[in-house]
Amino acid sequence: MSKPWYEGPMRIAALQGVADPYEALQVVDLWAEMGFNVEQGSHFFRGLDERRFRPATHGPILAAYAERAHAAGVRLILYVNVHTLPTSTIEDHPDWLQHSRDGGLPKLYDTAYACCVNSPWRDDFFALLDDLAPYDIDGIFLDGPVVVGGGCYCESCKARFREWYGGDLLSAQDTWDFYRRSKDEFLMEGYQRFKASHPDGVYYMNLPATHPGASYVNLKTAVQYNDIVGTEGGFMFYSPPKDAYLWKPSVAAKMLEAVAPDKPRVIFMAADQKPWGWYMHTAVETKLCIASIAANASSLWYGPHNSMAYMDTPGGQAARDIVGLMARHETYYDQSVSAAKVAIMYSIDTDRSYRRSTEVTDLYGREQGVRAFVGNFTDAFHGLCDALSRSGVPFDIVTDLELSHRDLEPYDVIYLPTCACLSDGAIAAIRRYVADGGTVVATFDTSLYTPDGQRRPDFGLSDVLGASMGAGPIDYKNWNYVSLAGQPSAEAQPLLAGLDLPLYPAPAWGLDVKPRDGAEVLAQLHGVMPGRYAALTAPERPAIILNRYGEGRCLYLAGTFAEMCLSYAPPEYVRLLVNVVDEHAGGSVRLEGGLGNVEVVARRQGQRLIVHLINYAGPTPRPFTRVPVQRDLALRFALRGQPYESARALVADCPCAWRHEGDDMVVHLPDVHEYEVIVIE
Repeated sequence: MSKPWYEGPMRIAALQGVADPYEALQVVDLWAEMGFNVEQGSHFFRGLDERRFRPATHGPILAAYAERAHAAGVRLILYVNVHTLPTSTIEDHPDWLQHSRDGGLPKLYDTAYACCVNSPWRDDFFALLDDLAPYDIDGIFLDGPVVVGGGCYCESCKARFREWYGGDLLSAQDTWDFYRRSKDEFLMEGYQRFKASHPDGVYYMNLPATHPGASYVNLKTAVQYNDIVGTEGGFMFYSPPKDAYLWKPSVAAKMLEAVAPDKPRVIFMAADQKPWGWYMHTAVETKLCIASIAANASSLWYGPHNSMAYMDTPGGQAARDIVGLMARHETYYDQSVSAAKVAIMYSIDTDRSYRRSTEVTDLYGREQGVRAFVGNFTDAFHGLCDALSRSGVPFDIVTDLELSHRDLEPYDVIYLPTCACLSDGAIAAIRRYVADGGTVVATFDTSLYTPDGQRRPDFGLSDVLGASMGAGPIDYKNWNYVSLAGQPSAEAQPLLAGLDLPLYPAPAWGLDVKPRDGAEVLAQLHGVMPGRYAALTAPERPAIILNRYGEGRCLYLAGTFAEMCLSYAPPEYVRLLVNVVDEHAGGSVRLEGGLGNVEVVARRQGQRLIVHLINYAGPTPRPFTRVPVQRDLALRFALRGQPYESARALVADCPCAWRHEGDDMVVHLPDVHEYEVIVIE
């Protein structure tokens, strides 16, 4: 039995603007010429009534476009807007709109009203799906739905809340589950209706994978009604580019693989530099973003929000070049699995209950966690991703969704960045992983809270961390210090390699903890100074603890060290984190030489090893217009019985010199510009 078409590599083109200077029916031929094999959109309805698909009005052009696409070897996914309504709706269907608590009508993009999934609009959407039944399309994509701001308080939502919960929506203390359930029921019913007429078609939505709590999304439920999981990992930058997070596309792709490893994945990339729709990304930024998406085993969705004429700009031409590369070498992007031996945990429970920050996007907006916690889970998570990515360490993301120790077994090292709110099941899985020989690096208040944010009497992982909770968090501001604590043990010495300074900056917050019997204190937080120019204080409490547990070990950092890796990035703390990989992740692929800031992604296809390198070493500020060529690079990895005997660079289109060195294989790389792929057989 052949696999569904959408389980292979998809290169999805998605014109969000106008076909000019071409005719609408010509667009799909242009995409096919560039190497795209799927189109998602509705640009061919331009000039018609765009409020709602009507068979008599829209049917003929949809049928003609689908026929043209299939003749060109391109699948067609229809774009369906399920988050905004035109301004005329306020007069025609005022009961379809979301209402804020004060009775106002919230808008998205400052121009469009938000539709409510509990309102009579839902019936119009289901009727639309029925209207699409006769057409030869390959799927639909739902842009939305969303719940704006603090929630919808329309009459339909009030009635639905009374039906489900027997209370008053306006006086409810916790409405998260209500809005989550409202979206889930709406989307599941739509899924079932569409699949009844198009059983081989795809139905999927814009999934906020990296901030589900802020968007009323339960990822476990959401993957059930998504044939493909996709998220806006390539919509950049919104905020000033000089402050942009380098690894956004990569982290989004890794997150999708973590929450839905058995589902096809796609990252949505705007061709234009957000928030401007008529200003394309530079050629370098375009290549880096697409390369990061493809390297991390996600399909590409590439959407210009302007016109087809913009595909002749440097950014558009760069997209054409790299998509063509992916099409020519499609075999190497198909059905791979991660070869990483290191993982960082994204705690879904912590995301929901703990302080966090979320990015601005077209669809999701911005929301801050509101509970009174002093750590920041989002910053901690991205801080560790940044440290490992800059250091060329291949890593995966794991989540605490129904976590078992088997989910952790593939990895030699697991990082827990301020994973404060962990379930008893997740704690048991981590404990067993370490007892069986795994290595954990945990920071700050990891495991101190239950999934709903209630504080435990002590760390749930106290025995693993080698620490017990004392008085609580201590504000170290930004002028206090950490120092190493005397002569380390033989086991600890490799972890502290390169840390030779007398003092290091303390993180913004530390925890007052007490080491458990047998734990080794490697570093200490000094007493809090009254000001930055006050006299130095003496070491006072543990900052870094190494603890053996069963056959494994834990390196515990008793402060917001992970958050600090994002904000200040002290090189010594980055070195400490990477030292753990060097010492305890012997199977990891490592990059040697070069200038740094090269993302390394290792994947396997059977016995074939594929290593992607994305060169983010561009001169600041962003947006990058060039990157320095990385020369004299080499890959080193343990052979572990694999009889590798060839290595080839796909972008440079040349063989690579290699040698066996003890139990390792060393592959010498050609010059790396923006992107390279090394295939080792």
